[in-house]
Amino acid sequence: MTIILRTVCLSCLASVLGLAGTTSGWLVDSKCYASMLDNRNEEEISWDGNLAIRYCTPDKKTKSFAVVRWDDGSNFNFNPAGNEKAAELPLSADKKFVYRVYVTGETRRNTVEVDAVSIAAKINRDGPGSPGLGSRR
Repeated sequence: MTIILRTVCLSCLASVLGLAGTTSGWLVDSKCYASMLDNRNEEEISWDGNLAIRYCTPDKKTKSFAVVRWDDGSNFNFNPAGNEKAAELPLSADKKFVYRVYVTGETRRNTVEVDAVSIAAKINRDGPGSPGLGSRR
């Protein structure tokens, strides 16, 4: 009985470790967003992360991407393969839209090893539903 219990526990653990997680949030230009984070004043209490997301929205020319989670604001840079996959998304030629995305992959520190990325919603960057501008109705 003990052997069966151990086998079941190990197989459950192995299956959990083998699964990639899904992260969702706002797609941003990772270089722009990192610059905004680095250039903010440490003493500034009311930093507007939503403004940074709207300002750093990617376009067709963007080469490096990150996802900023909408639940806690943490950000994860894409690995090189993820950057290639995100560059293939149907992004606007201008910066009039923000993109809510789903990212599947394994997260390591501040990087996500992207298996798949897809657009969940394309929202006017200055309209309802955009980060910091109210709910979408």
